[in-house]
Amino acid sequence: MANRSPNFKPSQRGAHPSIAEELRAKARVLEASGRDIVYLQIGQPSTGAPDGVISAIDDASLHSPMGYTGAAGNTDLKNRLALQYKELYGAEVDPEQIIITFGASGAMLLAIIGCFDVGKRIALPQPFYYGYRHAMDTLGVECVLFETSLENNLQPTVEDLEAIEGPIDGLIVASPGNPTGSMLKPEQLKELAEYCEKRGIRFISDEIYHGIVFDENVPQATACSYSDEAIVVNSFSKYYSMAGWRLGWMVVPDYLVAPISSLAHNLYLCPPVPAQIGALHAIDCRPELDHHVERYRRNRDILLEALPPLGFDRFTSPDGAFYLYCHVQHMSEDSVQFCIEMLENANVLVAPGSDFSPMSGQHYIRFSYAGATEQIETAVDRIATWRKSK
Repeated sequence: MANRSPNFKPSQRGAHPSIAEELRAKARVLEASGRDIVYLQIGQPSTGAPDGVISAIDDASLHSPMGYTGAAGNTDLKNRLALQYKELYGAEVDPEQIIITFGASGAMLLAIIGCFDVGKRIALPQPFYYGYRHAMDTLGVECVLFETSLENNLQPTVEDLEAIEGPIDGLIVASPGNPTGSMLKPEQLKELAEYCEKRGIRFISDEIYHGIVFDENVPQATACSYSDEAIVVNSFSKYYSMAGWRLGWMVVPDYLVAPISSLAHNLYLCPPVPAQIGALHAIDCRPELDHHVERYRRNRDILLEALPPLGFDRFTSPDGAFYLYCHVQHMSEDSVQFCIEMLENANVLVAPGSDFSPMSGQHYIRFSYAGATEQIETAVDRIATWRKSK
């Protein structure tokens, strides 16, 4: 290949590789050498889409060209989602205020671009899903990181917000959270949403793990119930087990429907049509999907029983999602190195907290228990053998 001209080079916007993905590449090398690796680093259901989804798309492929929908998505799907807000939360949501998106990540990009000009400041509690921080950097919006406390399950409080230096224009909150699995109680979510509305802070509620909840003492709640100014982001990737279908949605105030729909049209025309057809049927596959949630619960309980005696005894309350976020400073000062040691000595890959928090993440690791129960049991046995040999 000829030497490339120095005049041609990639943009640096958004060029932030995930540490977990770098470790995954290392695991693949070990796997190619004959090692059997258990992957607990990725937040992806091991199950496929519900049977009703596949059947619906098979049928549609015979009778429809599956051409473009409107930029805001299929009307039937929006109507069904609005009904679901009534069924699950008792919340009244106008279907016209629902925008179907290219995954929840697409919804978050639309929210950031559509509501914040370059230079605006969005607060993000640590730990967080790392993609949000890098998306803000890419779009010229300042990401204002702030610490949360283990005593509050690493969820933000109004007091945390008031301790931030300088004004903020937005706040992103996730409940259930990634990487923590912890949840805000309804009254805590209400307090944050109302605080932000009164102070002109755009509240963005990441609700993509709704449906995967375990503790009746912490019921899931939606920001749609508490603020007309909030933006709610959700997804078909997690509870609905449609990760690769890349479909999500957002609920926005009425005055944002037109500008955000236009923005979506300009960026990607419309969300994937086969995924929209399938998603309409996925909403009514709850018995099958709730069976997956019971498996996640079993997996969680296996970890909660087996890991504390091995030293993994300090973590946020895993009320939802499929993550266990463990404090490991007493075992290692560097979570990345700790994950490498676990990979090399136990053949188990987990995610280092450094991906999720540049301030304190080096003291945490994240287990994902979204996979098969047999995988979880194998991982626990291997970790136990490794830890007891030290």
